[in-house]
Amino acid sequence: MKDIAASIDLGSHTARLLIAQRSESSPWGWIPLLRRRAYIRLAADCGPEGDGQIGPGAAARAVDALRAFSRLIADYSVSQVHAVATGIIRDAIDGDRFLTRLYEATGIPIELISGEKEALLSGMGARAGLNIHGDSLVFDLGGGTTEFLRHMGGEIKGVSLSLGAAVLTRRFIRSDPPAADDLDAISREVERRLKTVAANISGAPWVVGTGGSVATLAAMIHGIAGDDIRPERLNGLIVTLPELEACLAQIHILTTAERVGRLGLDPGRADVIVAGSLAIVGILRFLGKSELMVSLSDLLEGLLIEDSGIEEFRNYELI
Repeated sequence: MKDIAASIDLGSHTARLLIAQRSESSPWGWIPLLRRRAYIRLAADCGPEGDGQIGPGAAARAVDALRAFSRLIADYSVSQVHAVATGIIRDAIDGDRFLTRLYEATGIPIELISGEKEALLSGMGARAGLNIHGDSLVFDLGGGTTEFLRHMGGEIKGVSLSLGAAVLTRRFIRSDPPAADDLDAISREVERRLKTVAANISGAPWVVGTGGSVATLAAMIHGIAGDDIRPERLNGLIVTLPELEACLAQIHILTTAERVGRLGLDPGRADVIVAGSLAIVGILRFLGKSELMVSLSDLLEGLLIEDSGIEEFRNYELI
């Protein structure tokens, strides 16, 4: 196995890069060297359900992000790149052509993976990053979809829902700040979607949350500055349902600009954080849980772990 590798997640709202070095001393097999993200906002050009075509503006943003990643990959002499496309790219009618264009423009081959595979890899990365070996439910709330991976009694079940912060924002939020009717509509949609997979996400004693909205809220609750949001600071933190509800009450009455100016939120996250917060609160309420554990380790780590040969994950498969 090569010493330095990179993983890339091309998602609905963000493109993310992890460069890491192989290390036998690491419990998950790798030591992170560099992390980067760019807001590509693919959902902005798709339909309200996250389908349709990926427009030229979104494609250009993705090309720019991957070209920047490619330069970093060269700077670090990366010998192996694992790049996947997730979220709304699965439903876009021109998804294959879009990925071909990205490869021609950047030289980075990108694999389009299923929602179930995304759930598996995200859950694998989160559990490894948190050193969890028992039963748990991991959810990864993205811009266009949410993935769930449940471990119960040795069985592993992964599901993906068309439920993401960016798509919910685009579909339901019609004013800034959002109206009460907008918030109610999102909450109803979250509950409706969760009911379709209730049997596959219920029953686990621990709930782990990952994704940009989870990270943003955890940083607010624990007083962590935006430029210090990283796995080493956030992994393993607990956030309670009342704390999340208090954050939601604080941010939904502010405009996007006020969330940035008053609260210091990342401008790339501030416009979708209300819908993301409603989804997270809705998930905990639906599951009857009062808290979740935070993980910033996720799909990026899972992609590297998949090829690491670590015994615990060698036969990591869905039922």
